[in-house]
Amino acid sequence: MTAQTIRTTTLGPNEIEVSALALGCMGLAGTWDPEEFSAEHLKRGITALEAAVEAGITFYDHADIYGRTMSESVFGEFLDLNPGLRERLFLATKCGIILGDEQTPYHYNLSKSYILESAHGSLKRLQTDYIDLYQIHRPDPHTHPRETAEALNQLVRDGVARSIGVSNHLPAHVQALQAYLDVPIVSTQPSISLWNQETMDNGVLAQCLEKNIRPLAYSPLGGGVLAGKNLESVQDDLRLPKLLAVFETLGEKYNATPAQLSLAWLMQHPAGIIPLFGSNNPDNIREAAEATRLHLSHEDWYILWAAGREKPLP
Repeated sequence: MTAQTIRTTTLGPNEIEVSALALGCMGLAGTWDPEEFSAEHLKRGITALEAAVEAGITFYDHADIYGRTMSESVFGEFLDLNPGLRERLFLATKCGIILGDEQTPYHYNLSKSYILESAHGSLKRLQTDYIDLYQIHRPDPHTHPRETAEALNQLVRDGVARSIGVSNHLPAHVQALQAYLDVPIVSTQPSISLWNQETMDNGVLAQCLEKNIRPLAYSPLGGGVLAGKNLESVQDDLRLPKLLAVFETLGEKYNATPAQLSLAWLMQHPAGIIPLFGSNNPDNIREAAEATRLHLSHEDWYILWAAGREKPLP
């Protein structure tokens, strides 16, 4: 499978090279209903992954709950169909959320036994013998971070996980977990976009800069709003007309789509944000990958930032 060359970056103290844009695999299975999953869903997922690899994307982000485990399984089937590809890719997955059912409530579990069980389940579904980046999906206030760290340390010692990251963690959560880990936390995964700029003010990105933690931005297009989707839900938001006007002006200047401008804006933050772009549409994946070639001027970065803010710049 021939891959194009796109911009890369590094992750962690060992400076592992990864694509500057990752494919978020939450929707890879095309459904969250196991009874609905079909051969056509599998085919569409594999076609999307082929397009991503051909576009030069090497970083793929999963979680055990995505598609109720089916998204990891689709990726595993893709690797099985492409012998020798695994070593060229950087695989991340997460654990800690229990979706629940009629008998079990939705909850979090970061106990040692659950983490170890979940990690080995992911290995089996992904059809690999190691995970490049193993992440804690959400903080579990009912489990001491010492116990969570014991499991993660064991996964690293056993070679199951090569590095450790977190998701939906505030700086205090990161500090509490890091205190018990034998290895550094190399990444954190918050929601970041022009439409959701909370991390600019809550200390997450500041901690990334201080500790050399790589931010991985989920929902980088604001749930599709920044790509022109789901606009009916935000029609009354005063930011929308400002952003649309800026997208039109800068789109002409850079010959770029709104989605590409939004992704480039993230990637040019000094913390080195890696957007986790999620789609099963090959055209959308190729469009997103092209965003790695954009370079916004300092002034244009600020124009986009100001347009997406709920309040004017102070």
